Amino acid sequence: MRALTRLIEVDDLIKLVNLALLTGRVKNAKPVSMLLVGDTETGKTQILEVFMNLKPVIWANDLSAHVIVDEVAPQVEKGKTHVLIPDLLKVLGHQKMVTKNTMTMLNAIMEEGLKNVMFYGTRREFSQPVRCGVIAAITKEAYDAREKYWSSIGFVGRCIPVSFSYSEKTKLKIHEHIRKGFPGKMIQIITGRPTGVEIPTRIAEKVQDLAIARIPFSTGFRLHKQLRLLIQAHALYCGRSKVKMEDFEETRRLSKFLNLKYSQI
Repeated sequence: MRALTRLIEVDDLIKLVNLALLTGRVKNAKPVSMLLVGDTETGKTQILEVFMNLKPVIWANDLSAHVIVDEVAPQVEKGKTHVLIPDLLKVLGHQKMVTKNTMTMLNAIMEEGLKNVMFYGTRREFSQPVRCGVIAAITKEAYDAREKYWSSIGFVGRCIPVSFSYSEKTKLKIHEHIRKGFPGKMIQIITGRPTGVEIPTRIAEKVQDLAIARIPFSTGFRLHKQLRLLIQAHALYCGRSKVKMEDFEETRRLSKFLNLKYSQI
């Protein structure tokens, strides 16, 4: 499908989000989650808005633990693969206990899945563990203020951090784009059906080496799995069910953003 965007210079970030969404189409895989981190006014929300109308997506301006259990999980059971949160600060802006419970549920739905949920005296059972990916946007300042706590509860690691910043040259290009009325452009968004994607042994070894070289958290086992999925998703992006070296090379190129180094665009 095609989508309209008025953003410029962020094609790599849009592609990374597209790949994360496509991991939900890799058979028997746990969808990749991402946390888009950058300064204010860098277009994080608008990047996610490109994908807000996709069928596999649940667009969530706000969330609570109750909403995740009562509304999000049933939609995931019906085929939704990702929750998109355009401003995670809004989710975090509730009372402390509400926010804590929400983060607990997000942690669960991204990793082990929701199965038998006991919550405020109510019980909800699902026939199979309900899992989905979460892609959210947050400012650098807000992330830094919470990083220690999120690391302690395991939220960091479940979500791949995708950070970026603008060079002075890019800022000038954006100002010129605004001066011209910030014209929009149509971009191609790749979707797909659930498909098994093969990774040849030679490429799997290269993915392992890349994961070990980039380990940002703990053992790096999660990152290794996430990179495999992103490379499989790139094969789907190109309309294939078998990974080629070009999928690895492109994912390695994009991996410059998969950290908290705020690589310049």
